[in-house]
Amino acid sequence: MNKSFITVNNLSKSFNDKPIINNLSFTVDKNDFVKISGSNGSGKSTLLKIIARIYIADSGEIQIKGNNINKSVFSKSITSYISSDFVYYKDLTVKKNIIFYFSLIGEKDSDKLYEENKNFLKLNEFENLYPEILSNGQKKKMNLFRTLVPSYELYLIDEPENGLDDESKKELDNKLKLLSEESTIIYTSHNQNSLSVYEKTNKEIML
Repeated sequence: MNKSFITVNNLSKSFNDKPIINNLSFTVDKNDFVKISGSNGSGKSTLLKIIARIYIADSGEIQIKGNNINKSVFSKSITSYISSDFVYYKDLTVKKNIIFYFSLIGEKDSDKLYEENKNFLKLNEFENLYPEILSNGQKKKMNLFRTLVPSYELYLIDEPENGLDDESKKELDNKLKLLSEESTIIYTSHNQNSLSVYEKTNKEIML
């Protein structure tokens, strides 16, 4: 019986006939802290998006807890994907954006979850602003907040520290340390020294 938390078999993905990921296989155990490494354009973000079911692989298979991610919605319910892109509703304030997102993912008390965590990354300092007027750093904090505050079994994190000031990096560092105690984390980073939590990395996937 397959006991790995994630199993990737012979995964391939191309864009415009250009191979990005070619016949990739690996396993990840529960509570692993995994880094995806490779040069620019090697497919790091693409791999995260395939696991998150944003992209579909051309061939191969991914199983999470024994479930094929393309044949079951199960993986969506236990996975949080933190991208480098900014996603928001422009007609809602930061606070309302996040509370609405929490309700969409099925949080029972979205308002309470927000209020209990609003000091994380000092989101409360700009919670009543609209996303379009935020700095890139504030947008990054908003994105990290909405995807790291809810509890998941699996976090897929693309360049989490990019665009953050030193104080925010420390907060993020502490948050990821807490999450890593109960969850599996797969991440990309060009700066391995930026967060101390990266020292917990116990597996590296080379692309």
